[in-house]
Amino acid sequence: MEIPLYLIGVFMLFVPEINSGGSRNDNVILSRRKRYVAFPDGSTLIWAFCMTAQTILPMGIFTEGVNWGVAYDLPNRTTFREYFEDKSNYILRRRHRRDLYSKAEVIMDSMGFDGRSCIYRALCEASRLRRKSPTLSEELIRLVFKFPGQSISLFEPEEHRLYHSAYRRGRENKQQDCARMFPACSISLIDLALGYYNDYAEEPHYQVSRSNL
Repeated sequence: MEIPLYLIGVFMLFVPEINSGGSRNDNVILSRRKRYVAFPDGSTLIWAFCMTAQTILPMGIFTEGVNWGVAYDLPNRTTFREYFEDKSNYILRRRHRRDLYSKAEVIMDSMGFDGRSCIYRALCEASRLRRKSPTLSEELIRLVFKFPGQSISLFEPEEHRLYHSAYRRGRENKQQDCARMFPACSISLIDLALGYYNDYAEEPHYQVSRSNL
């Protein structure tokens, strides 16, 4: 008796399903290839500072909101594989961070702070954040202020060298406080982004105002 060819094909299709129906080994570690995110043309990252300040004391029920926004054009590399395999692409990453930091410095300067020193302090503090942060916001902050640590080339601008030095100082001198290392900045951008400045009752200027009443 001859077996039709289509029956043999159907049987071959179901053989892998039958063989894979055995007991599952939960101890096997599954893995997959690394995947990358590709941004479409025109994608923009909006970085906004939203701050509130009390206008009437001691009741503390009226607040004034002040917002600053920075628009950062996300780079688009259609040949993303070459982008990640390029050994010298850390120079491009440093350039992108320099553009973002320079805009943040302008915002901090308009607020009455030393923008450059505040960026140095943020780089110092970000170098001490855990590699696997417990929250999404902390992980994003760590990535934004993670400055590539490769050696600075001779043709790179001086800003790269200064940012690199601030990030390295924070990583190599963990026993020192970043606020003391960069005393010109009286505010922590890391704490500000993580919401540690939201409790006005704990702020020194609030306590001084209360004591003068």
